[in-house]
Amino acid sequence: MKSFLKTAALAAGIALVPAAANAQAAAAPAAAINTGVAVANLEAALVNSAAYKAAIAQIQTTYKAQITAFQTRQTALQNEMTPLRTEIENLQKNPATPKATLDAKVNAFQSRAQNAQAELQRLTLPFARPEAYVKEQIGNKIEQALKAAMSAKKVGVVLAPEAVVAVQGASDITLDVVTQLNALVPSASVTPPANWQPGQADQPAAAPAGR
Repeated sequence: MKSFLKTAALAAGIALVPAAANAQAAAAPAAAINTGVAVANLEAALVNSAAYKAAIAQIQTTYKAQITAFQTRQTALQNEMTPLRTEIENLQKNPATPKATLDAKVNAFQSRAQNAQAELQRLTLPFARPEAYVKEQIGNKIEQALKAAMSAKKVGVVLAPEAVVAVQGASDITLDVVTQLNALVPSASVTPPANWQPGQADQPAAAPAGR
């Protein structure tokens, strides 16, 4: 099932050891400082965690009818839009096509595509919301898992894969982050609170205003 929300990545694709850890390292002998460089795909770590896989399996079972309805409608809309797109492409290739005719076809296609996208988005809500809740619960521990993996591997800097051009001697600690996540988040709930919105998984359900 396609993911609808992405877990927060580290700023600029680079993770540094926390300030407190840096302060301790500065006071320690030079040999104790973590200077290794590694790569970690945090999104891959999240979706490969045991808690996420178990939760997704539960969601796919619980919302099987809704997922099937979405997939059926998605296929129908794709079959509807494909000939319209082909028609526009053929009109664009024909120098004799009046601009007004082409513009009208393009505008109609774009309007239909927007409506189709909105319809599909509504159909995903029943199962996308639980998935987002699961990802947020696990994502709240991703930084802690990353730091633990960095400490275990004696790594001082972690780069996101997309930020890497070439790093000689770097290792990939994605699986180490998965191991840490499995320990930190053995399971995740697939039932968000009634008033839950993304970003609230770690907040009290009814926190008093001003606190």
